[in-house]
Amino acid sequence: MSADFYDILGVSRDASQEDIKKAYRKMAHQYHPDKNPDNKQAEDKFKEANNAYETLGDTQKRSNYDRFGSTGNQAGQAGGFGGGFGGFGGQGANYDFGGIDDLADVFEMFSSGFGGQTGRRTANGKSANGSRTHGVDIEISLQISMEDSAKGVEKTFTYKHNVNCKHCKGSGGEPNSKITSCGTCRGSGRVYQRMETVFGTIQQETVCPTCDGSGKTFEKVCKICTGKGHTQEEEELSVKIPVGIDTGDRVRVSGKGQAGYRGSNPGDLFLAIDVKKVKELVRNGMDVSSSTDIHYLDLILGTKLDVNTVWGVVEVTIPELTNPEGQLRLRGQGMPKLNNPSQKGDHYLKLNIKMPSKIDKKQREMLAELRKKN
Repeated sequence: MSADFYDILGVSRDASQEDIKKAYRKMAHQYHPDKNPDNKQAEDKFKEANNAYETLGDTQKRSNYDRFGSTGNQAGQAGGFGGGFGGFGGQGANYDFGGIDDLADVFEMFSSGFGGQTGRRTANGKSANGSRTHGVDIEISLQISMEDSAKGVEKTFTYKHNVNCKHCKGSGGEPNSKITSCGTCRGSGRVYQRMETVFGTIQQETVCPTCDGSGKTFEKVCKICTGKGHTQEEEELSVKIPVGIDTGDRVRVSGKGQAGYRGSNPGDLFLAIDVKKVKELVRNGMDVSSSTDIHYLDLILGTKLDVNTVWGVVEVTIPELTNPEGQLRLRGQGMPKLNNPSQKGDHYLKLNIKMPSKIDKKQREMLAELRKKN
């Protein structure tokens, strides 16, 4: 029996879509093949997370999953679907076409003319009909300081990703290698699958798994990339981080994800921002708050204090007879608004009364006299 998608992502069945998205991002980052080379277990975990999010991340698919408890062939059993998949094409072999995700896909087949393009793109960079139209996106974590978030910063880092093979220029074949018609689909780029359902026999046209729809194969595959069309490289990249960004926000770097398949567009790189917390500063949206100790006499007589803000140290005047119950508001000393640095939040300062550990006889007499007068 297949593992429950909610269990795979580690979320409850009543989790919000945002919670499901966060859980998926965490797993995808943890088990991504680039971070776990030659680790079959991590690769399987990554595939499981993608598969689970493909269903739970879509509200319609999630609804069907909650009703029938499974997808693909298992969903067919729960909903009364019988029979299996019979692949047939060039040489009559059986192929794994990925199955049908849920009941919605069955009706989608009717509405799209059995294999029409729907424009959906999945986590592995394929469209709904299985053709690879886009390289896989990458997400990596990037930590910045609160000051960097306030003022903006350009961060330089290195990461590994797949790029088009320079030897074959992404084609997957040896240069000048003879191009032949694909033996599986006989050059059409399409094969058929047949499924028995309660509606009758459905015949669906889909992309050939051997040539990925091109209808052609190379007589000799590239000796560098072994036909994949890409190799892995380490790249140094400098990216400007916008002011006002907060933990959980992402910066998109177009075209810097995994290489596309045989000439298709590359994926994107997403930087998951983590703003490092500062012990004495607490951020709440655009506002920042902190606290400081102050002698009780300074509250009475007034004084000047140096206060640490995201913009540096600021001198703050404490008026005489200041009430410590409230907070002092330092206008414009908070965080700037994302993509609008001219608009800033405020810094709120809480004053903690600092009492003396002891007083001498003379001080006691002076305070007693002051109390009589008040």
